[in-house]
Amino acid sequence: PVEHQKERQFFFESFDVDHPLRESALIDRFHGFIKGWELPKVKEGMKASGYALNVEYFTEILHALRKEPLYRAIVDELLEYPKESYVRDIEAIKRLCTALMKLLFPHVSSKNDLNLEEFEKYCLDLALEMRGTIKAQLNMMDKEYSPYLPEVKIKEI
Repeated sequence: PVEHQKERQFFFESFDVDHPLRESALIDRFHGFIKGWELPKVKEGMKASGYALNVEYFTEILHALRKEPLYRAIVDELLEYPKESYVRDIEAIKRLCTALMKLLFPHVSSKNDLNLEEFEKYCLDLALEMRGTIKAQLNMMDKEYSPYLPEVKIKEI
């Protein structure tokens, strides 16, 4: 098991005790957490000028990819984890990996098209970090939840 010790700050402490975001059962259903404060602030010089990708077109592509089961099948084929792993952790990690693969590697049509080192670095590691944040927050809310993630790795090929 891998513990994500980085997250020692409780993100939901500013909410009232009876607020839904203080309910561990709800938070456990979130796949991952994006720490927006770690993203750079958008500044005037960061805006694009000239040609750009049409947002409506990009949205249609992403919407079409939602229905494409191929990416999830590749993720299922690539990952291994202990059989006794918590189902929500595994499902969250797989869904995050699938989403990241669709965004970063849309050209992939089989696991042979994928650079496994890049998949691990840009999809699996990020998915583990995002779910690890959820696990750490859950453990701070309710000691019933372990701070540990199952050991998810790429299968030996």
